[in-house]
Amino acid sequence: MQKQLLKIVALASFIFAPQLVAIEISKHLTTIVDPKPIVRVAPKYPINAAKSRREGWAKLSFIIEKNGSVSNVLITETSGSQDFADAAIKAVAKWQYKPAMENGEAIQQCANSVKMDFRMKNEGESAVTRRFKKKYTLALAALDKKDYPAVEQYIEKMFEIKYRHLTENNILHNLAAEYAEAINDPEKQLYHLDRITFGNNKSISPENELSILNDRFLLAVQLNKFQKAYNSYEQLKKLDLAKPYLSKYEAVIAKVDNFIGGEQNIVIDANLKQQDFWQYALVRNEFSLTDISGSLNKLDIRCANKRHLYTVADDNTWTVPKAWKNCSLFVYGEDDTRFKLVEHPIKS
Repeated sequence: MQKQLLKIVALASFIFAPQLVAIEISKHLTTIVDPKPIVRVAPKYPINAAKSRREGWAKLSFIIEKNGSVSNVLITETSGSQDFADAAIKAVAKWQYKPAMENGEAIQQCANSVKMDFRMKNEGESAVTRRFKKKYTLALAALDKKDYPAVEQYIEKMFEIKYRHLTENNILHNLAAEYAEAINDPEKQLYHLDRITFGNNKSISPENELSILNDRFLLAVQLNKFQKAYNSYEQLKKLDLAKPYLSKYEAVIAKVDNFIGGEQNIVIDANLKQQDFWQYALVRNEFSLTDISGSLNKLDIRCANKRHLYTVADDNTWTVPKAWKNCSLFVYGEDDTRFKLVEHPIKS
């Protein structure tokens, strides 16, 4: 942990060039607040999951139409079980809202998200299955030997397990993050660290939670994924174990503030490998998609009160009106398509 904290000091000192313009990051990187529905249908607990005492969760993005109904439901993350995702979609599709109003007229609410937790009344199953444990043990041994093709093969087989317990999901993503670090793939490392959940899960100790959040924070800053960095920072502030180090995190956040308000482009490398879509939360209001290797076919921009769909061509530039708040991008295309997202400097 001390080694990682030294990295924080280095980040605060050297990663960003000095800027003259500072902005309050909290105003630009706010977490989307889940709206309060009029009718909220609870999801049905999948029968097979209940029988095996399997718990899980699913995160969804959706649009609230002018009549208060829900449309365009997307699963953005899951704990590794498709049955929970399916149950969550069916439930959210039945929700009803009082629509947002603008100048006396109903408008869409397009930046909505919710996390649905599936928990047993009594404590759910936390042990791992023999099948999972066998593959995990083999993967660890291969990782220790630096037999990376074998590690990747075992990880793929573990992800092919259709239904995973929460403990298994955390262990698998932690292993995948360790493998990504070993092969120097920070993008993949952050992807897997983001999918480790805390809360009541006994597989994560307070010390491990601090270490994981710290790694998320560092990687997000290094990869220019500033909203992810800020979200990790907010979680770190709530941990007692992190209190002695908060000044170091704050120093990095101050540099991030300056960088976002500065004159340099923010460049993010993206890859659609084994994903239906690539998601990103904007911190500026003008951006381009460049250096496309493969095929992108759709860009879905979801903001607080606007949504637009676009086709995509290389070097297209989009300017989002400043009145559109909390904008997230969902980029669709062929598997393994690579591209860069460039956020241009904020114009006064």
